[in-house]
Amino acid sequence: MRRPVLAILSLALLAATPAFAQQLVSVFVTGDNNGFSAAGANDSALDLQKSLANKKTLRVVDSSSEADIVIRIDSRDSHKEVDGYTTNTNRSDDGRSSTKTTTSNDKTVRNLHATLMAGSFTQALDAQSEMSWRFAADNIAGQIERWAKQNYPSLMAHRTAGGNAAPSSAQNAAPPPSADPSGDTADATIHPGMTTGDVTKALGDPQKKVNFGTKSLWSYRGMQVVFDSGKVTDVKF
Repeated sequence: MRRPVLAILSLALLAATPAFAQQLVSVFVTGDNNGFSAAGANDSALDLQKSLANKKTLRVVDSSSEADIVIRIDSRDSHKEVDGYTTNTNRSDDGRSSTKTTTSNDKTVRNLHATLMAGSFTQALDAQSEMSWRFAADNIAGQIERWAKQNYPSLMAHRTAGGNAAPSSAQNAAPPPSADPSGDTADATIHPGMTTGDVTKALGDPQKKVNFGTKSLWSYRGMQVVFDSGKVTDVKF
């Protein structure tokens, strides 16, 4: 009888996953710094928006009130660097003498400077490109995506606590959960390693429990807590 039961639980767990798919991190990009903008900042802000639009885990929004992350383009500049040398040999008309001339080959390096802001957290972002300003913006976009992935649980907890508005698009928002009159869990803190008893104290009894081997999935209003061997390994919003 164990095999049919395990199969049913496995199917139930798989069926529940799409309904709680990971939400996209909302990003707002601006070249405005307290009403002023540096030369070229707005152009680089547009470049960065285009680069971020290609990131599968991120979503560009139109205002800071909608955003989990705000990116401000602070400034951009360029400088010259020596990229090797070229030596030319010049011979006289009669071929009896020659002179050598060595010149440096310069390249232009473009520097883009931005600031990442999430709640009270700020971090400087810098990128360089020898190709174009758009490539520098692509570099910044990659840094933003990596930071968002590393800090995803904190970003979603901040959003749930009311720090930022949730995405309005039905495509990016999780399906509405069933009503739960048991109270608000916005102020609770969940972290890896907590036991089932710890979670019950923090959030109360779940709406639903799904067990599969050593793993468990507890469903609450707007979120799920994942356990392995009785300890928290992940939280899904």
